[in-house]
Amino acid sequence: MKQNILFRTAVAMLLASAAFTACTDTIAVGDASLDKATSSTATIDSVFQNAEYTRQFLVGIYSKQYYGLPYYNGGTNIPHTANPYTGKMDALTDCWHDFWNGAAVYQKYYTGSLTASVGRSDGLDGPLYSYDKEFQWKIIRSAQIFLANVDRAPETDMTQEEKDRHKAEARCLMVSAFFDTFQHYGGIPILDHALETSEVSGQFPRNTVEECVNWMVGELDKAIAENAFPWITANPATMNGRWTKAGAMALKCKILQFAASPMLNPKDGKPYYDGISEDVKPFVMYTDASKYQERWDAFASACDAFYDELTRNGKYQLVQATVPSSANTADKRVPYYRLAYRQGYFLNASTEILHSVRVQGNDINTAGRYCWHSWYSKSVPRNAFCPTQEYVEKFSWSDGEPFNWTNAAKKTYANQATEPDSTMVYDDKGNATITVTNFVTNPRTGKITRNKKSLHTMFVDGDVPSGGRQINTVLTRDPRLYEECIVNGQNLNLDWTTASMSGYPWELWYKGNDGGTGVLTQQNTMFGSGYGFNKYYLGTGAYPGDDAADSYRYPTQWVALSLPEFYLQYAEALVMRSSKDVAKAVKMVDIVRSRVGLPTIAKNWTSKDYRGAKGYTATTAAATAEAALNTTVTLDNGAISNEFIEELLDERVRELGLTDAHWFDMIRYKRTDWMTKQLHGLMQYRLIQKAKVFESRNAAWVGSDRENDPSSQQPLFFLSFVKDITGNSRYLWNKEPKSNEVKKWLLDPIPQVEINKQYGLVQNPGWE
Repeated sequence: MKQNILFRTAVAMLLASAAFTACTDTIAVGDASLDKATSSTATIDSVFQNAEYTRQFLVGIYSKQYYGLPYYNGGTNIPHTANPYTGKMDALTDCWHDFWNGAAVYQKYYTGSLTASVGRSDGLDGPLYSYDKEFQWKIIRSAQIFLANVDRAPETDMTQEEKDRHKAEARCLMVSAFFDTFQHYGGIPILDHALETSEVSGQFPRNTVEECVNWMVGELDKAIAENAFPWITANPATMNGRWTKAGAMALKCKILQFAASPMLNPKDGKPYYDGISEDVKPFVMYTDASKYQERWDAFASACDAFYDELTRNGKYQLVQATVPSSANTADKRVPYYRLAYRQGYFLNASTEILHSVRVQGNDINTAGRYCWHSWYSKSVPRNAFCPTQEYVEKFSWSDGEPFNWTNAAKKTYANQATEPDSTMVYDDKGNATITVTNFVTNPRTGKITRNKKSLHTMFVDGDVPSGGRQINTVLTRDPRLYEECIVNGQNLNLDWTTASMSGYPWELWYKGNDGGTGVLTQQNTMFGSGYGFNKYYLGTGAYPGDDAADSYRYPTQWVALSLPEFYLQYAEALVMRSSKDVAKAVKMVDIVRSRVGLPTIAKNWTSKDYRGAKGYTATTAAATAEAALNTTVTLDNGAISNEFIEELLDERVRELGLTDAHWFDMIRYKRTDWMTKQLHGLMQYRLIQKAKVFESRNAAWVGSDRENDPSSQQPLFFLSFVKDITGNSRYLWNKEPKSNEVKKWLLDPIPQVEINKQYGLVQNPGWE
């Protein structure tokens, strides 16, 4: 995959992030079209009198966008979010856990040691998203400089149409950077022009939530109204990553979704933090509860506008799977749907990406810069964010039937064997065996056949070929599970052309080739929960650790805005607006689900303990959803939440895993129960069949049994335990979810050093 030159750092702007300088700043100007390390120094005046330098200035702003994937080991001239030592924000939710105690996510969040006074000297200090050390202030100020000066470029070299198009791009860059920060801190200072030297000593207090939202929406409206601003880039293959009208409209929807949500827009007018002072309230919420519904309606109207434009202009669409007729069952179709899903977020110029960010660099085999990939190993697990049992259970079976534990589904998660399709027994030494009373045994041959949807088939199923020892694997769950997570028995490779699976299975059982003993010790391991993450960890190649492997070579893009995310946003808007449209909301969700071969979302409401919707048929989807809107579920923290929204939040995390979406959903809906509940993993032990009984054999297959015993067949049977995650336990697990001690974590602390500068900042509640 060829790196797009748009994302080469062609212009390195020497602009301070908090200390603002005059309009005569010097900037280093390189050549965007050539791979040169040399540059010259110029003033702003000289830059904007040259059309090519003007274009390069804009490219330089693009290079500093938020990028949520850790990719660079060394140096400081990168967004702090890209530092492999920080961690990912989604690892703070209930869906992923980080077992590497050297990451900031552990050092500051899991231990509860984050304060407003910590420094920012390295990746272990401060919040995961920094108020004062990110590029967001450079982006904002640089965009303002661009807007103020771009018209000075000679019209002989840059038409007015091009200038107007670039102005719209600059506004999107500016608002995107502002919103990235706003989500973490609430109201922040609006700097609506490039400050002069005489202004540096002035006051820059926080603006209110309402002022911030109005300013962001206003700037985006200016960009959207610009006739020269294209719906899609003229050449997506070469100009991928440029802001477009579609991206601007999608960003507007996302901002208004965040603004309308309970965190900032409480229906009862009560702030998320008890006892908050009146002077701080406007910076963390809307204070006029009478306009609660107006804000949801504004969000819905923005979604209507985008959907109308999408219908009218097209160009963007979900990547669809090409499924051969031979794949005639739901489980056989899964690999094809997996590939379509992967291509949607991974491929350059994907038709479902509304805005993405890429970085410059080489593949890991030459430069070692893409540390997400190169450090994803059992020995160096710096970026191994392990999925939790809670997350994996959100994914249905491949036919859309919700995953459940049948009689063991009460979610007690006691440390005991959970095997509803067979009977557990223990010998006098405490070793687990399984009788096969619930398996089908051929009376003539004695062959044991597994029941469908037993826990042995919770990830893969299949038969061993005649005379062979490797299973003909079929995948039994929602296709997205295998892209988000590495699960036991999953083949290593998925061919990019044919969607065929190949390679050895991942061995995540205790003492398996991959899981080793890490799943037991839960310490500094990439499979500490019994699972590993698979998103962004892609390619083809040999077995992990094989020097010949060509896996994981490609620079991965960070998808900031996508069409699937919009459809799920629209579904939320349609049921929260004053004139709700349940049928259309279901349709929006089902568009996303159908791309991976799943039936309507309403099917997920059946057979769940707390859900009352029964007797599902395809024709009753809207009615089922309507009933769900009138059904509430009591959460662990005692809060009452709408059932449809609960399922929608689950669908969002299934579709948008490891994109920060779940973290911000937690903030939007004040889900402190996600922060405080004990999380779980899966311990699996390998079993072998002896007559009509299974006995334990905790050893690797690849590199052990497979080589030592030519008749050894790929493991098919496992004993499964759901167990507490205890490695790197979280400070908040022992706290009362509704306490201020927990609630304060919904917003990050503003660095005390910034407050001490006395330009008008006040601290977020609980961090004083």
